[in-house]
Amino acid sequence: MPLELTTLIGLAATLLAFGYTVPQFRKLRRTTSAAGVSIAALGCSSISNVAWTAYGTFERDVWVALPAAVSIPATAGALVLAWHRGGARERLWLPVVWAAVVSAAALSALWVGHGPVTVVLGCSVALLVTPAALTAWRSSDVAAIAVSGWVMLVVDALLAGAYGVLAGVDANVIYGAVAVTGSLAVLLRVGVPPHVHARLVRLPAPAGPLGATARVTPGVTTDELSLVA
Repeated sequence: MPLELTTLIGLAATLLAFGYTVPQFRKLRRTTSAAGVSIAALGCSSISNVAWTAYGTFERDVWVALPAAVSIPATAGALVLAWHRGGARERLWLPVVWAAVVSAAALSALWVGHGPVTVVLGCSVALLVTPAALTAWRSSDVAAIAVSGWVMLVVDALLAGAYGVLAGVDANVIYGAVAVTGSLAVLLRVGVPPHVHARLVRLPAPAGPLGATARVTPGVTTDELSLVA
């Protein structure tokens, strides 16, 4: 295993992981409102970061544990601030279910090995990218999507996947594949012109009072599980 290359990739992934979690925390500290911020998304992200840190520690792989560990303070801090400042509380059951799934996968390692843990952790980013991509493609206006954040996630995923290939960490390889696929789906939607999107996806008109069909007025839509950036 080329140690110097894996160290360089792991360090870059750690710096990037820290970099794209801090802005949300700083923004919440500067404002008195958490409108548009999903508490459920922050909760799932915090659980995933703790799980990845524990996994990397157990495997004695610093470049698996460290990128997740440096993400914990800012993500958990943003979670606390969002809770006290009126963040979106829809789907609060999701972090509870996710914690149960991660715990069950960890316990199953005692009997069936690391296979379930590898798959669960590798697919953890799907809790972010899948709803975000679906919402983006179902929305007529994507002006609220932070393109830079998704680009950073692609770079982070590529680094994580590359490290997984070089160091033989299958969970990183799965994570990289899922994150890149979902992020590119979001970025592709942003790049599609409105008139093309209107032809590709037929959006239902919202119902008005007494069931009447209202005229669609373009507006900003925010995904409940949008990228924390």
